[in-house]
Amino acid sequence: MSIPSAADIAPSPVAKAARYDAMDVLRGFALCGILLMNIVAMGTPWATYFPPLPANWSDPSWQVWFAENTLFEGTMRGLFTFLFGAAVILITRRGDQAGRAMGVADVWFRRCLVLLGLGLVNFTLLLWPGDILWVYGCAGLFLFVFRKARPWTLVVMGLAILATLSIGEGLGQQGSVQAYRDGLAAHQAQLDGQVLRAEQQEALGAYTGHRDYLWPPQADLDAEAAERLGTYPQAVAWSFETFADWGLNGWGILMILESIGFMFMGMALFKWRIITGERSTGFYLAMMGIGYGVGVSLNVAEHLAIWNSGFSPEVWWPNYTYELSRVPTTLGHLGLIMALWKARALVFVGDGLRAIGKMALTNYLCQSLIAAILFNGLGWANQLTWAELWLLCVPIWIGQAIFSVLWLKRFEYGPLEWGLRAIAYGERPTMRRAPSA
Repeated sequence: MSIPSAADIAPSPVAKAARYDAMDVLRGFALCGILLMNIVAMGTPWATYFPPLPANWSDPSWQVWFAENTLFEGTMRGLFTFLFGAAVILITRRGDQAGRAMGVADVWFRRCLVLLGLGLVNFTLLLWPGDILWVYGCAGLFLFVFRKARPWTLVVMGLAILATLSIGEGLGQQGSVQAYRDGLAAHQAQLDGQVLRAEQQEALGAYTGHRDYLWPPQADLDAEAAERLGTYPQAVAWSFETFADWGLNGWGILMILESIGFMFMGMALFKWRIITGERSTGFYLAMMGIGYGVGVSLNVAEHLAIWNSGFSPEVWWPNYTYELSRVPTTLGHLGLIMALWKARALVFVGDGLRAIGKMALTNYLCQSLIAAILFNGLGWANQLTWAELWLLCVPIWIGQAIFSVLWLKRFEYGPLEWGLRAIAYGERPTMRRAPSA
């Protein structure tokens, strides 16, 4: 009995003709939006979550905070995660149709392992502890066995995961309200000169923890800056430890579960031909209207309540509605970009987004590299406001679009996309683009 060769077992990379331009445009848009979210943490102390308090509507940085949380928080990552879920169907279906399940599995799991390795590079050498590739690599390991599930089954499983996480987060926040109240009472007793009992001392931690969340102690900020902006080995150690603090513990597991939920829905959107841009313009306009109508309205209500309470932890209900607002807002983004794309209204911007999306892996890690050079190498860290950091995204977007367009005029793949395919498929794909007829 002859042994099948690698060519007999493994499917080939997705051919150029089989690519969906719409998915590349969506991926490019999501990657640009992810930079909006990441650049604030890249350029300001990791321990800070807000612009300098008190909050003021006339402050451009607080306007950025509100826009970020009502339009972009979780939704750019959500759209990118939809596309990752769709990729498992796109990559494996040809092999499945040819009856090469083992070869398909080999390709998919190799891809996931490469993403884990690139994630490690990102949160160590490239100094970005907010890396998502590690999470995607872990989550992707669970997708393969569900690739043939019916679309509604995938949606129900995805929503069940997100609902479970929302209930857990909501109950956790709601349960901590009394601890905060007890801590606030202990703080007031301390101000009144009373000697605190043991249980009051313990309760005081809930109050001081929230206070430090709003106003991180200067000593903590100085300690972070000493590591983060010290020598390169110090910065690498800081980045690894910071990622490990959230990405390799319970919070990291929640992120993996959340990603699986969105990936399931992305698989369904691919099977329904929604994320591929094959539905009508009217369909996408309706998706945009309903998605934004539900999601953005909830986001605005959540963050107005948080703002008006003075960022009090007693406003616990947004923890229950976070995913409920995030999912429809993400679908609203999808509907908006697809409607514009089908109407050819994106013109040259669409070409730039498509090129960025085709080289999404290269561009994502290049964003980390650019940030490391600017904020660590050139010392821009902690020097710019939130609004100024958002403005800094514009030249980065333009630069990445120009670089991607020029690169793809000569080559079929981005450099890291080529490497990913070479490892996943066990053979080196042709890199240089064939001359046009």
